[in-house]
Amino acid sequence: MGIINILDAQTANMIAAGEVVDRPAGALKELLENALDAGATRISVEIKGGGRAFLRIADNGKGFYRDDIPKALLRHATSKIKDGKDLNEIITFGFRGEALAAISSVSRMEIISRHREEAVGTRLTSDENGVVMVDTGCPEGTTVIVKDLFYNTPARQKFLKRDATESSACVSAVAAAAVSHPEVSFTLTVEGEKRFFTTGDGKLLQVLYAVYGKPFASTLQPVDYTLDGVSVKGYITSPDGARGSRSMQLFFVNGRPIRSKTMMAALEEAFRSYLPHGKYPGCVLFLEIPYGMTDVNVHPAKLEIRFADERPVFSAVYHGVKNTLGAKDLPPEETAFEQPSLLENLPKAEFRPKEEPKQEPILETKPPVWEPSRPMRPPTSCPAFGGAEFSPRIGEEDLSGETLLKFAQPEEEPPSTEASPAEVFPVQTAIEEKPYYRLVGEVYNAFLVVETEKEVLFIDKHAAHERILYEKLASRKEVHSQQLLAPIAITLQGEEIAVLLDNASHLEEYGFAVEAFGSDTVLVRAVPGSLAGTRDLKGILEGFASDLARGGKVSFAEKCDRALFTVACKAALKAGIPNAPEHNAWVVERLMEDASLRFCPHGRPVIHPISRREMEKFFDR
Repeated sequence: MGIINILDAQTANMIAAGEVVDRPAGALKELLENALDAGATRISVEIKGGGRAFLRIADNGKGFYRDDIPKALLRHATSKIKDGKDLNEIITFGFRGEALAAISSVSRMEIISRHREEAVGTRLTSDENGVVMVDTGCPEGTTVIVKDLFYNTPARQKFLKRDATESSACVSAVAAAAVSHPEVSFTLTVEGEKRFFTTGDGKLLQVLYAVYGKPFASTLQPVDYTLDGVSVKGYITSPDGARGSRSMQLFFVNGRPIRSKTMMAALEEAFRSYLPHGKYPGCVLFLEIPYGMTDVNVHPAKLEIRFADERPVFSAVYHGVKNTLGAKDLPPEETAFEQPSLLENLPKAEFRPKEEPKQEPILETKPPVWEPSRPMRPPTSCPAFGGAEFSPRIGEEDLSGETLLKFAQPEEEPPSTEASPAEVFPVQTAIEEKPYYRLVGEVYNAFLVVETEKEVLFIDKHAAHERILYEKLASRKEVHSQQLLAPIAITLQGEEIAVLLDNASHLEEYGFAVEAFGSDTVLVRAVPGSLAGTRDLKGILEGFASDLARGGKVSFAEKCDRALFTVACKAALKAGIPNAPEHNAWVVERLMEDASLRFCPHGRPVIHPISRREMEKFFDR
């Protein structure tokens, strides 16, 4: 006698419901996807009792034909696909034909629907007493009401969380649907209180504002990037908007909300040098990829997806986010594994601080004279920086330090024999728009103090200089390769030597020139100008090679980007060591010019502001 039993349909449906509908939010997600597949432009959702007591989803989609409503409750009955071939290119959100069957088997369900081609609607009820269907009057579209979810599966109810937690999960499900379809108007009511409403005008930023509020929406920066046929659009939070968890990382592939470790890893890798440990970026990113390159038939709840090749997905997200953070444009036709050189710097206007009454110089050196109220660039070679090169910007290379000082002081007219400021610096209007700041001084030989109109800034000079060096090295803009008088011989392991020599041409773009010298040694004949004269250059280069040999399967460009973190850190100014005032002024000027330089490559903050109002309040003024 056999011991294998064939389960009845109801029991089989109850087992399957545990995979598809594990909680009220799962049921709500499936019903929302059905509404979107029906072409709805207005969707209304009402939740009570955390969704387990009452769920109602009403839409103005095309509705059910009367003859199709009973079939909708059968397992694997769907209008989305016809045979296995359709699984290769699924363009709808639902396709498995399990949702309605699973929900109806563990709840008391009611469906009221009228197809746009029929004059009379249909009402279907499904509960422990069976299925009943009658004619009814109703508007075009479908309304699904789910009551007493899991009433007949006590084991499932036991593992549900309290109503507030389940309600929050339901709100997240509706929010994801609203964000993925800004062209659809959503209304969400929770326990009789309207939670949010979207207009359906197609403006994503307005949807994010309505759903997640002003604090989140105000930190967003747009992303729009295409690489190798993979398009990434949406928004990311600024580094200042970092969060303590990954709860606000929202990913969509071809409009479908998913969980993707590949996209998450690419996002966080791009933010690696902008956030401290324990902080995570937020995002709303939409990935558009050919349907044939994905497999959505992986998870019963369709929350996971597989890519035929994850490399272009990772690269598109990584470089799209990186471009937004650094405001750098990479040509989309280039591959992520051969990162192209970036655009050259355009000429910039000389900074002119707000005029103040003349003060006696605090530090006198001849020439020139440095005044705290007038930031000044150091000479191109700064001994106090270990001999590191500080290249002037385009348009300044033929100007002496004396000429720069004359132009920086508005009360002195330049001689008529010299080029006018407008000729040297074309963007003349930007001079007047630069905010006022004044370098007050330095404390503990580690922190620079800068006064602005509304606040006082405390700057970590090591972290600031580290960030500036990293940006100069990583961007490969105006890379000046400095030939070394005596090549540096570095003894490395076989893997490290192979990485350097195999990517020698790529390293040249960063300013490094390397060649083999025996079986276990590499000669470094040139380094980026920013590193020339840096102390312990050999140790820095050894660490650089070691870092390049690590990094797993990421591209060499990404490994190189990580390795430059350490290079910039070791070559930067050191806390506790005094520096010439003009060198500090040079660091401050670059921070004030570029608002993105607010975190060191390892994610530590560079600037700590204290507002003028905060100080006045402390002293009861």
